[in-house]
Amino acid sequence: MLTRCFILIGLIATLLISSGCGVRETMLDRNWGKSFELAKFNQIINGPDEQVAEANIGKYRGYREKQTSNKLGDSAIQSK
Repeated sequence: MLTRCFILIGLIATLLISSGCGVRETMLDRNWGKSFELAKFNQIINGPDEQVAEANIGKYRGYREKQTSNKLGDSAIQSK
């Protein structure tokens, strides 16, 4: 009786373990990292747009100025 139970448990375990090996590959698995590669390729081919690049640099400079003014303002308040 006990050996039948062990055999049945072993067969069920073998079935469960072997069923995981038959998983099919999805489209996401096959194309992993393609979006980054395509974006980089298109950027190299087309090159950055000068107007867009200048606008982004302006936004970055404005952000940095805002960050430095906040830090200076905080230190001035703390020193008083």
